[in-house]
Amino acid sequence: MKFFPGICSLLLLAAPARARAADGGPDKAAGEISARVVKEPAGLEELFSKSLFRQLSLKELAGVLSGVYEKNGAVTRVVLVSSAAASGHYVFETSLGYRVPAALGLDPEGKVNNLFFGTPSRINPALAAAAASLAALPGRAGLLVRRLDGSGETLQALNENEAFAAGAAFKLYVLGALLERKVPWSRVFTLKEEDKSLPPGLLSSWPDGAPLTAHTLAALMLSAGDNTAADALVSGIGRRNIENSLAALGASPGGLKPFLKTSEMFRLRADTQAALKYFNLPEAEKYGFLADLAGTPLPAGELKPSAFGLDKIEWPATPAGLCRVMDYLRVKDDRRALELLAMNPGPVPAGAAFYYAGYRGASEPGVLSMTWLVKDKNSGWYCLSAVWNDNVEKLEEGRFFAIMRSALAALANPD
Repeated sequence: MKFFPGICSLLLLAAPARARAADGGPDKAAGEISARVVKEPAGLEELFSKSLFRQLSLKELAGVLSGVYEKNGAVTRVVLVSSAAASGHYVFETSLGYRVPAALGLDPEGKVNNLFFGTPSRINPALAAAAASLAALPGRAGLLVRRLDGSGETLQALNENEAFAAGAAFKLYVLGALLERKVPWSRVFTLKEEDKSLPPGLLSSWPDGAPLTAHTLAALMLSAGDNTAADALVSGIGRRNIENSLAALGASPGGLKPFLKTSEMFRLRADTQAALKYFNLPEAEKYGFLADLAGTPLPAGELKPSAFGLDKIEWPATPAGLCRVMDYLRVKDDRRALELLAMNPGPVPAGAAFYYAGYRGASEPGVLSMTWLVKDKNSGWYCLSAVWNDNVEKLEEGRFFAIMRSALAALANPD
């Protein structure tokens, strides 16, 4: 197998999926390879397969690794892009401020028999600073900045595959399900009492039986964060239909079943006994429990801001998953959906000019999230997504928003 240190696109010929679990598989191998990106690599025979050395000499392999070191510096961090039993894609961040794409494969004995390096790119210092600032926040935070067209390059990442309570970001999945289920924008839904939720939004005070199109409900859900509009769409599309669409939208369906309405979240958080019972039910029995719960009054006056149930009464999502649903919406290229997503572009900083900016954020006790789909002045598409969770009643919104505005400005003005 030959090595191509300057290749832009990564090609991986995966070996049979029998990588030794005891050795840690490709993720551990990536770490060991990164440790050998030095001036004088050693211990290569232990890591690389004999079949590879039939194609490349030990001296040539050492030259490839030392060449990566000389041009880019030592590897300071290995970022996982994706991995399977016997292969993986990674980004090596280096001491000289570069990101080097890498891909590897393992043979049946768990040794590396395929390795490719992509073209290095400069780390954006503003994005790196944003990731460092998020990492310094109390609680847990995650970030992903990724180019969606072309190379699909990850520009910056922090806990991007870790699940967080994402709050109203779940409305992106409702929008995606409208497209995935091919619901016409002109379809009329009837507003029902059981779909009325708590603010924000206007529809909770509208009369029962009001006719509303899918387009109107989606517009209110996305532009004004209308919870009743979101719940009416969940009912109209069908909870199970949304759940069956999640994989196509790039979400991990497991943590989103049952797919909660906002009114159900409010009812559960207001009743500790009901919440504890819900926590301990098998997934299949939760649906009936939620149906029974719908008969209890909404606790508008009694509901106090609280992060109670943050890990169980929520809509879990990863920054990577939120970027995948944004990419789904980009690729679908539905004019109405993109227009709706851009009705509220979020707090775009002054001077950050984009041809397009679509946004969905969330702010509730213990949860802040911000996710953008943007097209820059060079017609490049990007996703920027971050989530912050902490078990406190009120997070420092200003601090989080400042970090995200700086990251967004860096995307708009990379130079």
